[in-house]
Amino acid sequence: MSTIINARSPYYIKVAPATGTLTSASMSLYIYSGTFTTDKPGSPQYTISKDIIGTNNYVIYEITELIRDYLNTEYASFATDGVWVEADITLTKTSGSETQNLDYLSFDGYGYFEDGVNPRTLTDPVNTLIDSTTTGTTTAYKLIDSGQTFLTSVQIGDTVFNDTDTTQTTITAIDSDTQLSIKNDIMTTGEDYRIVGTPNYTPQYLQSNTKIYFKQGTDIVFPVFAEAAPLIEFITGGGADVFWEQVEDFWNLYDVSWGSTINDIQVNDSTDSTQKIIYIRVSPTTSLVSGDTITITSSVGTSQVTTITLEAVCEPKFQELQVIFYNKFGALQIMPFYKKSVDSINTKSDNYKRNLMDFTNDPTYNTEKHQIRQFHVTGKEAITMNTGFIQESFNEVIKQMMLSEQVWVDNGTEVLPVSLNTSSLQFKKSVNDRLINYTVDFQYAFNKINDIR
Repeated sequence: MSTIINARSPYYIKVAPATGTLTSASMSLYIYSGTFTTDKPGSPQYTISKDIIGTNNYVIYEITELIRDYLNTEYASFATDGVWVEADITLTKTSGSETQNLDYLSFDGYGYFEDGVNPRTLTDPVNTLIDSTTTGTTTAYKLIDSGQTFLTSVQIGDTVFNDTDTTQTTITAIDSDTQLSIKNDIMTTGEDYRIVGTPNYTPQYLQSNTKIYFKQGTDIVFPVFAEAAPLIEFITGGGADVFWEQVEDFWNLYDVSWGSTINDIQVNDSTDSTQKIIYIRVSPTTSLVSGDTITITSSVGTSQVTTITLEAVCEPKFQELQVIFYNKFGALQIMPFYKKSVDSINTKSDNYKRNLMDFTNDPTYNTEKHQIRQFHVTGKEAITMNTGFIQESFNEVIKQMMLSEQVWVDNGTEVLPVSLNTSSLQFKKSVNDRLINYTVDFQYAFNKINDIR
């Protein structure tokens, strides 16, 4: 499984020699898309040399700003959702040298502050850090194991499972490499135990919402992570005229060769970075109904099971709008807006005052001429949208939309780039607000007059 870098959050590489004293390090950084083995460029995009600071026996590299130069999207044309990153490092020591080679897969995603240092290094939701047996003298509220290195292998808050008597607790303090303090007194000498961390893993389903609102007749699209090898099953009250298939790009459209809902989709992993994020497109959706479900089951690592519930929206009065954005996982996602929308335009210009007097004959002037003349007139259109009533769980989706750097709106006829004018939003809760609807202001990300030169 790939170690994944979220390119919108810093990613630090700490380089230290296995033995000896370090004086400097040189990193050759390769960033490329395509097949891992055959598409690597002949020379690195960047070469970065660093000397040690003071008496440190290590150097630190931060590489995500360099990676982002190679994550590009031109909507409906191409999208570089993922790139391979290879760091070949030569360490120069006071005596001799050594090399290190590190490989990563990077998406244009991010982690939150509370997630800690750049997350998503795993694809397994269960991270077993230690599987061992206690040793030494039994001490109350302690876990003792003389063969461990707790100071570097576990964290406060990790879960301890006593596999001998099937009890569990959490770590409250790391006393030393061989002793932990635990919340409940569940361990004695000679008992089997596991310590499990809570990793910020890459899930198989690359969205935070498990309900999808859709309008009958409009395609449903959602992203999955190929390395989890998800199996996708559809349970629907609709008919055999519903088709679905996996596509490499979000905007790939319906093809007559797609299989019907009776055929499950097994997404397989590949060594191609452009096929790590796979989009599942369902089309047409005219016969789908509320309550239909899509079940995604991972066959890699600890099994993940995600059930997506479909909710049909009947809104014949207002225009259907779909906001498309890059979410925290680095995948394109749809946020539907089904209620009232309002279009507006904002213009600006320069002006000057003209002399209108005509002295050729008697002093006079033409009252049909502009005394105040405008020039450099430009304008930008904006649109205010309403989500309609949605679940409270969509607060996370709204948050990710507002944090996105690339956003588009699909009005059913064309897809246009937009940016959010709404920069502050109070999240609603059903206990406080009962029904949840959001009003969000967008501005089209271009001048209305074509002034591209």
